[in-house]
Amino acid sequence: MSSQPQRSDLVAKLTRPVARPLAATYRWVDERMGISDLTHQLLYEAVPRRGAWAYSLGSATLIIIVLQIVTGMFLLWTYVPSTTEAWESLNYIEHYDEFAAIVRGMHLWGAYVLLVIIGLHMIRTFVSGSYKKPRELNWIVGVILFLLVLGLGITGAMLPWDQAAYWTAQVVTHVVDYVPLLGNWLQDILRGGPQMGPETLTRFFAIHIWLLPALLVPLVGLHLILLRRHGEHGSWVNYEGVESETEEARAERMADAEYPYPAIPSDPGYAVPVDIGDFFPSQVFKDSLVSFALVLLVFIMAVVVGAPLERAANPAALNYVPTPEWFFLPLDQLLIQFPQAWMIPVGVFVLPGIGTTLLILVPFLDRSPEREPWRRPEVMVPALFAVLFLIFEALLAVNRLFNL
Repeated sequence: MSSQPQRSDLVAKLTRPVARPLAATYRWVDERMGISDLTHQLLYEAVPRRGAWAYSLGSATLIIIVLQIVTGMFLLWTYVPSTTEAWESLNYIEHYDEFAAIVRGMHLWGAYVLLVIIGLHMIRTFVSGSYKKPRELNWIVGVILFLLVLGLGITGAMLPWDQAAYWTAQVVTHVVDYVPLLGNWLQDILRGGPQMGPETLTRFFAIHIWLLPALLVPLVGLHLILLRRHGEHGSWVNYEGVESETEEARAERMADAEYPYPAIPSDPGYAVPVDIGDFFPSQVFKDSLVSFALVLLVFIMAVVVGAPLERAANPAALNYVPTPEWFFLPLDQLLIQFPQAWMIPVGVFVLPGIGTTLLILVPFLDRSPEREPWRRPEVMVPALFAVLFLIFEALLAVNRLFNL
């Protein structure tokens, strides 16, 4: 029985020379950076208890973005952004480098999952009315982030420089030519000249690796800052009963709320959810579980399915029919439905432009205090129509491309 205390004393004596300097170093850094206070503030901030699983979509989006950055960095070790070597480098990965092949598959499926999750996150925010005052900027930044992720998706699809990538770049740069007044200028910028060539791949590589991430990362930071400033308002279920709440009860709820509640005042009843709790451990567990499940899904798809690679780009293969990525199927169908040159700007630029503008302006168009979706038909009905229209266009494109 006496051996256990002796063993513990021995371990303590052996680790003390290392533990003391580490502890002293941490205290020195903590005094200057406030790590302990920041960690406590992050873990024990107030969040709504209801609808917590839906809130995990935001954290999952952040985790998948980080996964995309990490896997992209690993791919840069092997990928060569050259029209003569891009396909060869990826073909080498596919056949001779199993680790890199899995990483490439995770990068591809991570992009697909990211688009789905950020889309669901936006739908949750829209349906719950979480874009209302004072969270208008949160919504606007989120829409811009969604557009940047779409841009990363389409530019990434061009980098393999196989048949699919080459003809996708051909279509995209051709469509840009129809932009009124600026079309030829934009096309020359993207192609690096009047024709497709090595400069085309170099420019799309630079856009994918440098330009879009340089915009994405600070906007993610801004989105998180705004979230902490205003708090997670969440779904209308967090405010059930506030209409009948007495002034005394409301004042007590506001006073008991921890940072970052109460938010900047909007409607008094909607500044703080009815039922709130600490971010740790309940919400941390939900966020971690959802994020882990999605990363595991990405890994499984990367191992089982992998990332496809067609034959090397061949400009002479004029009979090749490019198949757009699934998230651009509605836009591809619009391009087919507006074949005349003078109608292409309407189908490809005017309609999506109007839709994007309305999406950004949602917080300013919906000024009612109502949060329940069935009490906001003026925004819910047009939104439902838009979603059904996109699904319908995508189904038409699938039927046309795959003869279903």
